Order: sequence, then C-alpha cells, then structure tokens
Amino acid sequence: KNNNTPATTAFGIVCDQQQPLNDLYYYLVMTPAGEYAIAETSLTQNDVFLTNNDTWAESDLISADAPSYRLGADCGNGTLTFYVDGQQVASVADDTYTDGSVGLLTWSGEEASSADVTFDDFVVTKLK
Repeated sequence: KNNNTPATTAFGIVCDQQQPLNDLYYYLVMTPAGEYAIAETSLTQNDVFLTNNDTWAESDLISADAPSYRLGADCGNGTLTFYVDGQQVASVADDTYTDGSVGLLTWSGEEASSADVTFDDFVVTKLK
C-alpha cells in the first residue's frame, strides 16, 4: 500500500538472502514514479542492477502514484522475474545466489525525508 510516500521511495521483495552474510541478496523493487530495478548486492562493489544496463528504468505497466500495488517475484532456477499488478515487468538470468531467505524492502532514497508503505498478505511459495 502506498501511503502517499515520496515518488523516489523504492519498495519490493528480497530473495536468496545469504546467511550468515545478510548483506548478500537480490532485490526486485519499484517506485510510485513507475520505475523499477532487479539488483544484486555484493560485498566488493555497489549494488549491481541486472536490468536496464545497470540503471533504473520506467515501465508503463506500473501505474504512477497508485494507492496500492500487488508485487510478485519468482526467484529460482537462475531466473529472477518481477511482477507488478499481475504484469511481468522484467526478467533476468543470474545464478550468483541460488537459495536463501526472502523478505520485504523499503528504501527512502537519499533525498527523501520519509518512506511510508505498508505490506500485507505476504505469501512465500516454493518454486518447483
């Protein structure tokens, strides 16, 4: 749910988080401005965006400033796929991390004074 959060706030899904090094994972995120990214964290460099030549991208499939969004992600078998409101926004192949924990992510951005989103009905299903 978008609680009138700033347009630069990113929120989404974390997958394949490595234990005990919690700083290693993938994230699939979007902003209320209609931007998205699929990225990989690393201990040796800044986050690497696996989509859009390592930059944020806009998608017409993401409604700008909607009151709520339904997010989904498939993380497995070397493929990461991000869905917003039932539409596939992006998909990439990467097998750096092949299993791990899942979770949710909210990031306010460097210039935002706040971030205000609410997650509910979070369901995890194992891919076959």
